Amino acid sequence: MRTASGHRTTPRRDGRARRLDTLTPDTTSADDPHRLPRTVLPRRYGIEVEPDLEGGTFRGELSVVVEVVRPVTRVVLNALGLDVRDASIDGRPAGVTIDAEGQRVALDLDGPLPAGPATLQLRYTGVLDEGMRGFYRIRFAGPDGAERAMAATDFEPTHARRAFPCFDEPDLKATFAVTVVAPPGTTALSSGPVEAEESLPDGRCRVRFAETIPMSTYVVAWVIGPLELTAAEDVAGVPVRIAAPAGRLGLTRYALEAGTHALRWLAGYFSIPYPAAKLDHVAIPNFASGAMENVGCVTYRESLLLADPARASQVELREIVETMVHETAHMWFGNLATMRWWNGLWLNEAFATFMELKGTEAFRPDWDVWTAAAPGRAEALAVDGLAATRPVEYPVGAPEDAEDMFDVLTYQKGGAVLRMLEQYLGEETFRQAIARYLSAHAYGNTETTDLWDALEAASGQPVRATMDGWILQAGYPIVTARRGEDPATVELEQTRFTYRPGDQGTWRVPLVLRASVAGEVQQRRVLLHGPETVRFDGPVEWLVVNGGGWGFHRSAAEASLAPPDLAACTALERITLVDDAWATVLAGSPPDAFVRLARRLGDDVHPDVWTVTARALRLLDRVAADDERHHVAALTREVATPAWRRVGWEPRAGEPAAEAMTRATLLELLGTVGADPDVRAGAAERWAAHRRGGAMVGGDLLGPVVTVVAAGGGADELDQLVDGYREAATPQDR
Repeated sequence: MRTASGHRTTPRRDGRARRLDTLTPDTTSADDPHRLPRTVLPRRYGIEVEPDLEGGTFRGELSVVVEVVRPVTRVVLNALGLDVRDASIDGRPAGVTIDAEGQRVALDLDGPLPAGPATLQLRYTGVLDEGMRGFYRIRFAGPDGAERAMAATDFEPTHARRAFPCFDEPDLKATFAVTVVAPPGTTALSSGPVEAEESLPDGRCRVRFAETIPMSTYVVAWVIGPLELTAAEDVAGVPVRIAAPAGRLGLTRYALEAGTHALRWLAGYFSIPYPAAKLDHVAIPNFASGAMENVGCVTYRESLLLADPARASQVELREIVETMVHETAHMWFGNLATMRWWNGLWLNEAFATFMELKGTEAFRPDWDVWTAAAPGRAEALAVDGLAATRPVEYPVGAPEDAEDMFDVLTYQKGGAVLRMLEQYLGEETFRQAIARYLSAHAYGNTETTDLWDALEAASGQPVRATMDGWILQAGYPIVTARRGEDPATVELEQTRFTYRPGDQGTWRVPLVLRASVAGEVQQRRVLLHGPETVRFDGPVEWLVVNGGGWGFHRSAAEASLAPPDLAACTALERITLVDDAWATVLAGSPPDAFVRLARRLGDDVHPDVWTVTARALRLLDRVAADDERHHVAALTREVATPAWRRVGWEPRAGEPAAEAMTRATLLELLGTVGADPDVRAGAAERWAAHRRGGAMVGGDLLGPVVTVVAAGGGADELDQLVDGYREAATPQDR
């Protein structure tokens, strides 16, 4: 929550029937009001759906091949907001009982249905949702300005039941054969490739899609509307396409390059071929989340798929690549091997968050994405330091409980602790364990412990004992270091970090310590549980507790251990130092240490060091009394102006991509919190020229320029900004 010759046009079936046959009744859910009984298990869905885009309704016909585990007279499925009728089972009429509160429909027979295979058949109607859930309608302006309509699906976590009666739980996997009756002038896409098309007398088209791999209901998809598609790019026999609303096909080139990279690189990383028959990436004008990993038909918010590379900023382009890698990673981690129930959602999303960075790093190493991800990790640390935080994984009962898991702790904390574990175990050991895990559980379902088993087998390390503390326990520690009596030693201990006194806890903390000894840097790997003394080869001159900056924890070292020159630290370590210093201020310490550290950043031109610093200064500005804000502005100008003078307004020939991002961050910081008159005047001048069609502001600076103009402007500037929004040619400009 991203038919050329030789393409595969039908799904491979090796091993899949055997995998489905392993699904057995789950007796633990028999009395759970939020879980379906395991007396009847789905094997294959046949769905025909016909939307009325103007009327805002749809009709459907459903056929489900099931396995009856033991004789029953009632079959229960999930359904919500559907009018179900004409139901039968193996040709026998079935009564229909709707349980709206329980989001279920029951099919009742007048006698037992014997164990073995059976087929459910029914018809139903529904209303296209207006809240971007289930099967929903979208209205948007076409290239000629006229209003257009399309319909799309978004089923995660439990919204497939709004589009068709189904066994809407992640472990009840089945194959899907979808047919769409599409209105005239529209294109239909779904999870499988097109198998047949039939033109109807009234101009509609019946499009039949090939049967899919076994998968969960939440990753089925179909999209119907005025879409245009790129020609397919072949990636190891898999056709990859980008679909965009009519008139926007010219904004797909960058996504096609990123999408083919993602598929090729991930198949190599996992050592497993892409499991489905094709992969479409579809831009949706109105989409609730950033993107959704539907098998074979990934849907995206337009701004995360469509772009003009000449106009978009580096950050916007990076977000497109990261999102596409994230969603493509789900094809293996989530879709091929799926969590058994929604308590394991973190495993899907955290791993895809982790993989989006590894895959993007392979695409553009110069983006330094692991450092760029540090502000997101800092946000997770900030939330996880609150008294109201939660564990990454917790019990999920009602469907709305699953909705609550889509947050910064699931994505950013989960991804960060996986990266911490990878760096501690070693990247290749970690990769081999993941490949083994996916192979062992392909087309099936897993629990978190299955992943720990694979990692322990590959590494010989106590992964479960280590990771349970990070996943099943709320919060995180602060690791403190002080010099030992022996100058070649440092003493470490941990306590829980909180913004106010609260519950305590202990963790097994994978640490990589970096210390300077006789002018040489030495490393020590420690799995810290209780107090520990660590020895180096000589007297310790300075120490970085969170070496590499990979650890999901705070750190503090006595002043005599601080590096005298921040240049001795990596960018990620500098970000960690700034963020940890600011966190101690929020926890009640005086701001002196943070201010001293911020004043040492004058020569730093790394964008994400400034992103974290700017976040702290913005909060200071927000909470300061009106008569104190000028002090915050003065401090901001003091700490940020030296770096701004180094990067300046105009890009240098051949400058690194990161420098453009630094320029944007410093411009916005100085023009808003810093209230720098020269920066504000420069932004206003450039915005005016941009509006006249003269010297156009580049993609990296356009957002910050607009923000600075808005911060210092009045009614006229507001009118100009609204006009600019209405006239925008790309999702990024808009």
